[in-house]
Amino acid sequence: MKRNALVLLVVSNLANASGTLMQEAIYANAGTAGAGDGVNSTSAAASWTNPATMSQMGDELTTINTLILNLDMHYKDSNSHGSADPINAINNPIKGIGMSPNGDASSHTIMPSGGFFYVRRLNEDIHLGFNVAAYSGSAVDYGTDWDGSGHLNEAFMSSLQLNPTLSFQMTDKVSVGFGAQANLGLLELKTDGLETQELGTDWAFGFNTGVLYKESDWSIGLSYRSKIEHDFKDIDIKLVTDTPDAAAGANSIIPAIIDLSGHYQITSQTNLLTSVQYHRWSSFETTEIYNDVVNANPLPQGIDRDWNDVWKFAFGAEYQLNTDWLLSAGMSYETSPQDDPTKQWVDVPAGEQYRYALGASTHLGDTRIDLFYEYADLGNVEIDRSGDFADFQGTMSGSVHFIGANFTF
Repeated sequence: MKRNALVLLVVSNLANASGTLMQEAIYANAGTAGAGDGVNSTSAAASWTNPATMSQMGDELTTINTLILNLDMHYKDSNSHGSADPINAINNPIKGIGMSPNGDASSHTIMPSGGFFYVRRLNEDIHLGFNVAAYSGSAVDYGTDWDGSGHLNEAFMSSLQLNPTLSFQMTDKVSVGFGAQANLGLLELKTDGLETQELGTDWAFGFNTGVLYKESDWSIGLSYRSKIEHDFKDIDIKLVTDTPDAAAGANSIIPAIIDLSGHYQITSQTNLLTSVQYHRWSSFETTEIYNDVVNANPLPQGIDRDWNDVWKFAFGAEYQLNTDWLLSAGMSYETSPQDDPTKQWVDVPAGEQYRYALGASTHLGDTRIDLFYEYADLGNVEIDRSGDFADFQGTMSGSVHFIGANFTF
């Protein structure tokens, strides 16, 4: 196998590191794990999920979301082979570099995230909004002493989105909204055999829309965000061997999302919130590869993903403890996009996800402060890859702690 083929395969991996969506930076109801975001009118961040909510936000509203995430990933090798295995080292020369005897790995990452959301009334029926936030991504550092080090050591992938929006009050109870998405993808990576020489970037575009129906004690909202697809092309790659440097690239997507949110006021102190989302990950069939390498041997044309669409269910509640404090709690569950171990990959171990959140809200003058903590259990994902470009079997597990404070004024 040519090492340039490995170059392309590695780039394709990390171009899809957004496969696990981290939507916490754009939550309006952070204390309920995002439940009810599509009907919220107290946070300008709700305009991200459903732009029709802006019609209920008054003359002007600004929200700043701030958070820190603590990501832990662990890989447990099912085999005991390593660099001491001469047959494996011959068959997979880059993989054999830097491997430990057991092939296990861990990554611990602490990083900030956040978003800015602004809504302003233009006239009696029209509101204008502007959003900018980190939409998805990940950062990992597994080191060099693990079973997949030929494919991934360190990586950073992020997605920053600009989202201008408009809403229209159609009747006293019905509003609609529309928005445009301009998405900046960012990519860096390093393996045993290569590393990117500069930050890879790509712009991609889409749209979003929504409708809101609101009664005095309940509301329901339906919204849609289109798919975003990045093409990371001509990324300069530096090889650690004497092989000439190359330029390579791959595609990456953020799926289309349909959100159905609801809110019901049980008593003057208690609200129930829910959201159901449908993520169209079935668009993630393969990772396409682009390259400037020309030789007689065929290069890999992509990774077979074959992901399924995902359902996300979120439920939460709010309780007005007293005049100063509103307490909240919630949880969410996401189905797995891929349960076949032979189609998993080290960049995005895709399985079921559970999130649990607690929150407390108060006011400091005219500023509302929403404090929250969320724990995300990314589960245990079995990986069984063997073939011309990979040979590793194990279990990947992960979790994320989120802590943050959102400010609305």
